[in-house]
Amino acid sequence: MKLTKFFVLVFFLLVLSQACNEDNSQLIETIGGEKITTNKVKSAFDTEIEYFSRVQSLEKKNLQEIINKDIDDLDDQLKPIHQKFQKKIFFDNYRSVTIIKNAAEKTGFTSRPEIKEILEYIQAQTIAQLYTQEEVEKKIKISEEDAQAECTKQRASDKRFAALPLDKCIMIARGILKSELSRQEFPRVMEHIKEKVEIKHNDKFDLDQYLKNESDLKESPAAPQSKP
Repeated sequence: MKLTKFFVLVFFLLVLSQACNEDNSQLIETIGGEKITTNKVKSAFDTEIEYFSRVQSLEKKNLQEIINKDIDDLDDQLKPIHQKFQKKIFFDNYRSVTIIKNAAEKTGFTSRPEIKEILEYIQAQTIAQLYTQEEVEKKIKISEEDAQAECTKQRASDKRFAALPLDKCIMIARGILKSELSRQEFPRVMEHIKEKVEIKHNDKFDLDQYLKNESDLKESPAAPQSKP
């Protein structure tokens, strides 16, 4: 399994583990004792929209536009995004993950200490990523005039932009500006985040020496077992 698919699976597991409240919507089916309802599927879909738009730095209105368009009207690089959020494809993926999650819980997989540690580690990484992105985006203001000016600039230097419809050109131009501004704001945002958290160093601990010693983080090779 590719690393990207692994993180997608873990993300779905985290979402499913929290979507356990009873609701009065229509029951679709029960998987391993877990009721799958229309509300649960809609909630998971909305969560995936929110998550995807954040990690891809894509405005939700633009994501919705990609999802709602006819796939034949989209560029090839946007078609996988469109397909990912089509109802049947999304539900099939959601259902598959639910089945796997229930199988993992039934076999005790999710109770194993090392698996709990992996989930906690990935959750911490996800929180850090989403929080940092949100703090960066608070600093970014792109007006319609800014996006149109960037579109004009790109059309003058790149013939591929000249062939695009105006709305598509503006959407891509906004993304370019957002990416550039994000890179500029990131160091300042990181400094601001660090100021919010009290950090106490242990003066008796030699951090430089600790970081020079690589051996304590590397697993020793297992001793060969003697054959009976």
